[in-house]
Amino acid sequence: MIQLKKMKDNMSDSTSTIIADFILDMSFDCLSSSTIDHTKNTLIDTIACAIGGYNSPPAKIARNLAHRVQSIDIPSRILGETNTSSPEMAAFANTTMIRYLDCNDSYFSPGGGHPSDMIGGALTLAHALNCPGEELLTSIVLGYEIFAKLSDQVIVSSLGWDQGVFLGLSSAGIACKLLNLSKEQIIHALSLSVVPNVPIGATRVGELSMWKGCATAAAVKSGVFAALLAREGLTSPERPFDGPKGLWEQLGCDNHIIIDQLDSQGNRPKICDNIFKFYPSQIHTQAPIGLACQLSSIIQTDDIDSISIKSYKQGGVSTPQSEPEKWAPSTRETADHSIPFLVASALLDGTVNPDTFSDTNLNRDSIKELISVTAIEENSNFSSLYPEQYNCRIDLATKSGRTHMVETSYPKGHQQNPFTQTDLENKFINLTSNSLTHDQCQQALSILANIELEQSTNTLFDSVVVTNHTK
Repeated sequence: MIQLKKMKDNMSDSTSTIIADFILDMSFDCLSSSTIDHTKNTLIDTIACAIGGYNSPPAKIARNLAHRVQSIDIPSRILGETNTSSPEMAAFANTTMIRYLDCNDSYFSPGGGHPSDMIGGALTLAHALNCPGEELLTSIVLGYEIFAKLSDQVIVSSLGWDQGVFLGLSSAGIACKLLNLSKEQIIHALSLSVVPNVPIGATRVGELSMWKGCATAAAVKSGVFAALLAREGLTSPERPFDGPKGLWEQLGCDNHIIIDQLDSQGNRPKICDNIFKFYPSQIHTQAPIGLACQLSSIIQTDDIDSISIKSYKQGGVSTPQSEPEKWAPSTRETADHSIPFLVASALLDGTVNPDTFSDTNLNRDSIKELISVTAIEENSNFSSLYPEQYNCRIDLATKSGRTHMVETSYPKGHQQNPFTQTDLENKFINLTSNSLTHDQCQQALSILANIELEQSTNTLFDSVVVTNHTK
């Protein structure tokens, strides 16, 4: 392994130094019992999504590629099976599974994304390096801190970039922690995760493709790979954040970025501010789906005359002219971002689940008919209250002359309307029951409930080996 040369002090990058110091100082002792419990719940939610997405086309493609690669020194296991790959390819495959259903967590402040994507990298390396559960949990919490505190200060999506900007960086931080890298190595890894890997926002524009569910997997892969390069001694650009043509200059923001330290008596960790999703769809669709499910029990869909939806500006407001794809989605990836499609499906079926996005359902005439009488408008008051509130109101008029109105500020999963433990376990069972046996589900939940006591993640990976492989 090559010995790294110490960077010149006058060329130091303050953002890199702040993040590196944070990674080194973070320990399991910094975590309160409530933080540990919430991080375990986030793991439950994430693994449910991974196994639920195991048989998806993108996940199969990712695994097919991963199977062709092996690591001599760090063989890394793929979730749902016993096969191994290189750390970065296993991380890509595992994260693709996590992301496919669009049912894993969200964090918006209003900047953010889906931070549990980075857990694909954390699980991969924790298992490959035989790390105890304490180290896995610690790495996840520190990854969330980096991702969320940067997202609080820089809204990359509004600048034309994708959320993978900070997910790749956070994944590098997780990998550095689990690999036990030195400060100099960490600083190089952070640079190597950012400089070659800043993704553009085209991923989430127009008709969405399979790549929508793989974009952050690529970011996680790049973060893991960057840490491995630094571990081997590869040096990096000296000022990737603060310097000329660095990230902050390219994003058009200043370089005064703050990553506070954590301790057990300190501020609420950012992971405790994530939101679990009740439905497998984009975060801004959760409220309208829930309201439509309420209405489905009191109306006949063939009696619907018009559907008026009020939301906040960031909450999927569109017209057939402004975003035609969302009013006639032809891919699963577009449909799970389409409020008109999802509201129509919920009104007809009383729920939204992975089966909602079948090819048959995408072409269902009854859904198209309801979409044709739907309108979505911005409510400026709702916009002013976001992101503290996720307001939505649906006014439904019937052909028989009746009107129905339902509204909410806090859809299920929001901090003000959180999942119960039963909600979380039911989600795990519902998303994994087609791939795991009942006994496997119960074993996995039992392991996850006490993961901080496990000396490795071997039993966890063994408990979620998929028994139903679809062709």
